[in-house]
Amino acid sequence: MSELRDEIKRQFEAHGLIEKGAENETENKEAETPGEETPTETATIVITAPSGYTEKFASEFKNLPQEWQVFLCEREAENEKVINDYRARADAYNFLEFMFGADTERFNRRGFRTVQEWLQGLAWLDAAMDENPAATIAAVAAVYGVPLGELSRAMPAVSPEMLARISKLERGYHDLTFYLQQEQNRNLMQALLMFGRQTDSEGNLLHPYFDKVSEQIVGLLNCGLAHDIDDAYQSAVWLQPAIRSELIQKQISSQAQEAEKAKKAAFAPKGKSEVPARELTLRETLEKNMAALMG
Repeated sequence: MSELRDEIKRQFEAHGLIEKGAENETENKEAETPGEETPTETATIVITAPSGYTEKFASEFKNLPQEWQVFLCEREAENEKVINDYRARADAYNFLEFMFGADTERFNRRGFRTVQEWLQGLAWLDAAMDENPAATIAAVAAVYGVPLGELSRAMPAVSPEMLARISKLERGYHDLTFYLQQEQNRNLMQALLMFGRQTDSEGNLLHPYFDKVSEQIVGLLNCGLAHDIDDAYQSAVWLQPAIRSELIQKQISSQAQEAEKAKKAAFAPKGKSEVPARELTLRETLEKNMAALMG
């Protein structure tokens, strides 16, 4: 660094940009009169102590380093989240305890002494209904003393008016489903038509095999085997043996052409290589730059 500084000084003196010895006078003055340091402004972020802190700890919180303040606030937020989660679970359990306590005598007659036993019984009943609903219903009816034959006779008969309303709702649902299906098919056909007509900037079709594989595209979309039309097109093209063979031949031909171009480029006559310029010395570089600056 000292060599570079001396050389720059000599170049400035040679071109009359500074007087000889002027730099030394400047350095002496700077040494005699030290420069004033520019105060650096630092943005201070005020972080409030967590709400759960007492007045004493909240006051001490202000004196902590900012890293500790951030850490304690994040820790307090995590603890608050855990506490709220346990509080929600406790509220749910307390509600079950309230329901059980409101009818303790009836539960005791059924053999349930605690909330846990009651919930275990409900869980078992739900699993049994899922595995064998007919046998489970028969068992529950026997426990409660309800003959299934009498239960079926006790059910109210369905009136003709209710049957007519149900039939009307079914017809309406069928018509709506049919309309939505037709609308979906129309939108698909329109999207397919636009997809098949897409061209590049020169007017060439982007999907030249579309007409040959359009039926396969629809089939792949309806079966859920493709994410979109482009995905279905790529799959349908590759599934057609004739098209697949044609694409492979084009790829082989393209690779052969590229290889031929590379071969010709390798044997092409080369011009004389330029001799790299000699690296300038420090003095020569400075002289060149000063001459360009003064010229």
